[in-house]
Amino acid sequence: MRPSEEDTTGTETHVQAVPGRPQVVAMWPGGSAVKELAPGQTLRVGRSRRCDLCIDHPSVSREHAVFHGTSPASVEDRGSTNGTTVAGERIAAGERVSVQRGQVVALGAAVLVIRGEFEGEVGEPAARRAAVTRSNGANVIVADEAMHELHRVVELVAKGELSVILLGETGVGKDVIADAIHRRSPRVDAAYMRVNCAALPDSLLESELFGYERGAFTGAVQAKPGLLELADGGTLLLDEIAELALPMQAKLLRVLESREVTRVGGLKSRSVDVRFICATNRDLVSLVRSGAFRQDLYFRLNGISLVIPPLRQRRTEIALLAQAFIAHACLEAGRPQLLITAEAMSHLESYDWPGNVRELSNVIERAVTLCTGATIDVHHLPPAGTGFGQPDAADSLQRPTVPTLHDSEPATTEPTLGLHDAARRAVQSIERRRIAEAMERCGGNQTRAAQLLRISRRTLVARLTDYGFARPLKKRSPEAD
Repeated sequence: MRPSEEDTTGTETHVQAVPGRPQVVAMWPGGSAVKELAPGQTLRVGRSRRCDLCIDHPSVSREHAVFHGTSPASVEDRGSTNGTTVAGERIAAGERVSVQRGQVVALGAAVLVIRGEFEGEVGEPAARRAAVTRSNGANVIVADEAMHELHRVVELVAKGELSVILLGETGVGKDVIADAIHRRSPRVDAAYMRVNCAALPDSLLESELFGYERGAFTGAVQAKPGLLELADGGTLLLDEIAELALPMQAKLLRVLESREVTRVGGLKSRSVDVRFICATNRDLVSLVRSGAFRQDLYFRLNGISLVIPPLRQRRTEIALLAQAFIAHACLEAGRPQLLITAEAMSHLESYDWPGNVRELSNVIERAVTLCTGATIDVHHLPPAGTGFGQPDAADSLQRPTVPTLHDSEPATTEPTLGLHDAARRAVQSIERRRIAEAMERCGGNQTRAAQLLRISRRTLVARLTDYGFARPLKKRSPEAD
């Protein structure tokens, strides 16, 4: 069962933005919690277990403060020892102060924020909010209300030292959220390392994470530090954490418990200070129950879990993302910026995107490649049967085909069964033409042509062979004569 809105077990807290449900999100060193703030009711916050929201930290008084579920919400200090601050301003004991959504309320070492809207509350419409936010120089598109709420929580999480688990479907943007957490954290000036746990076999993954000493195995001609050492003082993203084998899970658990790393073939341990961010598209709770993932490792890594909604649940971002991908693809291809028709954009916005943001990016890149005019239209999008834009049977015979290389308008309609072949031929023709142009510009130098095309030389050589290009003869050495 994938966690939905809130699923708490022990110190585990899944946080997913749910617009329309007022909630208080609390984070402190060693824990986190989410509690609903019902309209017209109060929420007592403190160290005592009798409180509605219990914060187990010595800096918090037994009954520290009370949140009032009014519109707007408010907070009242109950004569706490370390005081209560709202947006950096300390309030007097017994004073009741309004709290806006997203404002930080500090209770000792704990930070709290209200998310969601109360019934009847008048707020700024999501469509009018800034669609692009900046985080330390990086652009992140945030237009959907759920994503606004998620980024407010990210802002709080980033300031602490909690380990984070990012949950979401494939291609949903977990790496973007991980980058945002690092960039907004106090560790921003230190190293940010990433590793895909599913991309490497266990033996290579161990040496990548832990490093190795000279002579540890065949080919280890010199010592090499691992990613855990390189990330010392910074952040390490463990992508596809659910794919870790059990022996590797045990070794990672030792690092989390001791904060020390021992290289492969080494005897000396090295201290490391690393913040862990993990990402997965699988249900870790189910894997723990089945024994495929260690429960102790799960509790160590799960300081807080953030659930990233799929693209089909934040359709207001599709158009903005599509425009950004078009601009990027045109820049990469070195061509003028393209426009997109309203009909094509409507097709994008009505599709469910099972591959999420990554699938949208691929569709846009394909459309930019196939577009030979100045405007992207429906016929530049993937044809029916490929998982995109399934048409009704009534209009299946009227689907336009991809354009030819020499026409700026769509070519005449081909039979339905030939759509796939037509698309493939068009892409191959464009690729062959670009390779020919690159080879001509570089005087036949394959290395420079590969750099110009931004592909490896090996890939270029394979394409030259596939497309029947004449290969230059190798120079014969004097010894061969």
